[in-house]
Amino acid sequence: MQMSDADKIDALCRRRCAFALYALPGETEPHFCMAADGRTETDFIFSQGFVLATFTGQSLFIPKELNEVPNGDDWPEITSVPQRTATSRGEYSAHFKLYTDFIRAGKVRKIVLARTADEAVNEQFSPCRALLQACTLYPTAFKALVHTPQHGTWIFCTPEQLITGSGNQWQTMALAGTRMPSLLPWDAKNRREQALVTEFMRDILTPLADELTESPTENLRAGNIEHLCTRFQLRMPSGRLFRLLEQLPPTPAVCGSPVAAARELLLTYPDIERSCYAGYLGPWGHNGSIQLYVSLRCMQVFPDFCRLYAGGGLMPDSDEESEWQETAAKMQAMRSLLVNDKN
Repeated sequence: MQMSDADKIDALCRRRCAFALYALPGETEPHFCMAADGRTETDFIFSQGFVLATFTGQSLFIPKELNEVPNGDDWPEITSVPQRTATSRGEYSAHFKLYTDFIRAGKVRKIVLARTADEAVNEQFSPCRALLQACTLYPTAFKALVHTPQHGTWIFCTPEQLITGSGNQWQTMALAGTRMPSLLPWDAKNRREQALVTEFMRDILTPLADELTESPTENLRAGNIEHLCTRFQLRMPSGRLFRLLEQLPPTPAVCGSPVAAARELLLTYPDIERSCYAGYLGPWGHNGSIQLYVSLRCMQVFPDFCRLYAGGGLMPDSDEESEWQETAAKMQAMRSLLVNDKN
């Protein structure tokens, strides 16, 4: 990508149009996706482009029509303003108590508590260069810079596959548990959390797949932390993909268990405005394939600061300080992208 393109992309982040700049795992050179008129759509069954879905399942589609980055002069300027302040330590503590009370009362077995943190940036901060830096620092993750008038500007660097593949060959994963990299066995809390996610995935996939293969659980390194990961390979006609997308997200990894009960509690007693965090995103029709990832390790870009998002699964034996520190560790991937120089 040319540096002149980076300046154009930064300018588009301030305009009433939509685009996506993304790199698949293993790629360091990003792809650009934008409609000729900068629009988004809701119907994308037979199209090529980029999907962005919120935690509540509302999806936008950015058609791929342009091969070059345009100048932003054709669209009016917009300014994103956050609706809430970032999560304070006291607010986090109050929600930790509330959510663990739900667990003790038997309403859920697990629920994901999320928080936000704001980090100041100067006027030289470049969202495009942050994305290019992510491509270098995190080659095995899915990286994306996405801007829409509806949701503003977001940067993602996620390790979690939602569903990828083409034809009748598909892949997904159950990802849960978090710790600093270690050779020691995982503790019981993280193993139980991973088991809940794996069981949910297995139950959803089995009726839809003509053939399903489950790998042994492994450690998956993601930046400065690691997770437990169980991979699934499935043979499934592409016509069943939309049924899968209706049932799969949000998984217990980003919501809780049982999913319906946890989701209802999160919407009734919200910890944060999740928006694009814990939804999903990715290219649709890229080289004939579908590549969708869970929207983790992300931040929203505002004029003079970035808002970082992270969450952790609460179980009956969760410790508040440990959970807080876990979210801090998860935010480090985004913090590493905040220092860049346009010169």
